[in-house]
Amino acid sequence: MIKQQVMSPAVALYHWRENGMSIEKVLSQTCFTSIGELYQTFDDDMKNEQAAVAERMMSPDERQREEDVDATWVDFGDYLREFVPPSEYQDEIERLLPLTKTTRQIKAAAMSRPFRDAVRRRKAQ
Repeated sequence: MIKQQVMSPAVALYHWRENGMSIEKVLSQTCFTSIGELYQTFDDDMKNEQAAVAERMMSPDERQREEDVDATWVDFGDYLREFVPPSEYQDEIERLLPLTKTTRQIKAAAMSRPFRDAVRRRKAQ
């Protein structure tokens, strides 16, 4: 029994460009219906790979900053989209970052066990 293998978009485009494989054969080997869909998938794969490489190259401080910016978007995203023009997003995020960091620290401290125990002891006195 012959098992047909499906080519990835990158391999299919390589064979089409370098080896002169016909478009029909490329599409049949990849299960796509159009070359546009194939190219879009290839482009998305390339962008995802570049993002993954960039993320691996981040320092811990850069990674922490990105997490803080993401948390700011989660907390204040509706406010930003409704009241702040897109050209001013960066400035407004910079203004809101200290609030986000402080809020995260307060939540982390409130969830820690020693803090809860201290509150219980204080209430017992």
